[in-house]
Amino acid sequence: MQRSPDLIAQLDQSTDQLKRARLRNMQWLAVGLLLLAALVFAVARSQRDGHPAWGYVEAFAEAAMVGAIADWFAVVALFRHPLGIPLWHTAIIPNSKADIGRSLGAFVENHFITEQGIAERIVQADPAARLGAWLGDETHARQLGMAGAGVARQLLAMADHDKLGRLLREQVSGYLGQLNVSDVAADCIDALIADGKPQELLDFLLDRSAAYLDDEHHHAAIGDFVLGAFQIENALVKKAVKAYEPRMIASLQKFALAVRVDPAHPLRQRIAGWIADSALHLKADPQWQATVRRYQLQLIASDTVQAMLGDVWNHLRARLLADLHADQPVLAQAIASLARNTGTVLGADQAARAWLNDAIVAGSGALVRRYRGEVGAFIAARLDLWSKDEMSERIELAIGRDLQFIRINGTVVGGLAGLLIYTATQLF
Repeated sequence: MQRSPDLIAQLDQSTDQLKRARLRNMQWLAVGLLLLAALVFAVARSQRDGHPAWGYVEAFAEAAMVGAIADWFAVVALFRHPLGIPLWHTAIIPNSKADIGRSLGAFVENHFITEQGIAERIVQADPAARLGAWLGDETHARQLGMAGAGVARQLLAMADHDKLGRLLREQVSGYLGQLNVSDVAADCIDALIADGKPQELLDFLLDRSAAYLDDEHHHAAIGDFVLGAFQIENALVKKAVKAYEPRMIASLQKFALAVRVDPAHPLRQRIAGWIADSALHLKADPQWQATVRRYQLQLIASDTVQAMLGDVWNHLRARLLADLHADQPVLAQAIASLARNTGTVLGADQAARAWLNDAIVAGSGALVRRYRGEVGAFIAARLDLWSKDEMSERIELAIGRDLQFIRINGTVVGGLAGLLIYTATQLF
């Protein structure tokens, strides 16, 4: 679960408060031992003439006070001037803030951010296997797909659509302008000839023509077409053509039927020859190629084609948005499918996992070599943002409680040392 910055700040503040409370408790405990040693010293001092044992108690308490005060001075001198007096070599941490930052950065660089150390940690973690297991989970794959669709929606919302449409139109126009239409058309004609498509097309046209000629409702239109084609205006000639109309239509029907039923009809051969000649001209005739090229460029530059190409991005964007706002976008399903397949491969193929882990190790090594020097600088820069007092407080909260044990131990050990010295003095 991802935590908000406010929640993290509250948790840090609560942790600091708990550390301060524990530090104060240890400080009061150390002070209490010092006060106890002082009280014991005062009692033993007042009673030392009453019994020799009080001398030993006095020596212990006196040395305990000395040890407690000396260790208090040593601990406090790390973080501030004792009693506010700027004695030499006190407030060591705040006065050495810059050196501490540089030393800490160098320590992390030299002992933690190393190629070998990071490579060993990556091998132990086996990120390829973890990634495969994560991607192979249906829930994760679906979430990844929906996240990808969401990113695509945001990118579309932020995109400059006028610029994209113009760029797409220019790219497509350039591609169409570079296309050798003559070669493409010749190849298409060769493929059609190889499949017998021209003869099939001719059969289709003959069938449609026969059906058209068989319909008597079209006979008058056929006669009018002949009169218009030959620009016949004379009334007598028109009458003669009309009279000849049934025989003309019957002749056309007979010719169409003859071509249809005869695979070797001369007309079929001539049409096949025309088509084959067209393919040869498109491949080898510079004039044909130049003509096709000229018409090609004119067509691409025409307002109609440019307007059509300009609308390509708008239509594509509309289709993308319609899909991305659907409950199950196709893009999300494709990303989820890719994630599942990748997870399956990584889970089943040891070689694939080894390759990915090796790639991650190699990439991490390159990153370490490139950015390791910046890690120390980053740490030093972050510490430099703290004031001397803030840095001193941070370190004291981190280790100050343990340092109070030094004061406690100093009280006890000092007392024992004083007792030992006093005892030796009495014996010798």
